[in-house]
Amino acid sequence: MRTHATLLFLFLSLHLRGQSRIPDWGQVRFNKLSDKYSMANFLKPQYLETDFSGDKKVDLALLIERKTDKKKGILILFSENDKYFMLGAGVRVSNGSDDFMWADSWEIFTDKHTYETTFNDNLDIEGERNVKLDRPAIKIRQQEGSGGLLYFDGEKFIWIHQGD
Repeated sequence: MRTHATLLFLFLSLHLRGQSRIPDWGQVRFNKLSDKYSMANFLKPQYLETDFSGDKKVDLALLIERKTDKKKGILILFSENDKYFMLGAGVRVSNGSDDFMWADSWEIFTDKHTYETTFNDNLDIEGERNVKLDRPAIKIRQQEGSGGLLYFDGEKFIWIHQGD
């Protein structure tokens, strides 16, 4: 009986470990940047897969950390070519942050419309505007509810602020 339990435990741990392992092509591409960045796990899951670029191929978003200052970020790898985008980890995303250490959750966002919080010159909330999305985005949030979307506009990733 103990042997069956041991075998079941080994099977389940290997199966679950396989689910959290990034795809091989992503690991190979990340290895080229591993002198400056390490894989991180400050959010769950450790990576997201969807078609960020709109080319009908699955791309990859990996959690990373810059080794020099421990700034947290997201590395986007397009599957069709060697193109990648560093979001955070010391690299500012348009009008967003250069460090995602504040984030509590992330997920794929597939709605075709969303809103963006707008600010006046004094950085007071002015209102919001509707935004049309042509492809999936990454929804990243704090527990209190503020956060935004990381969205590929066809050329670069932009930050769409949501909340206060």
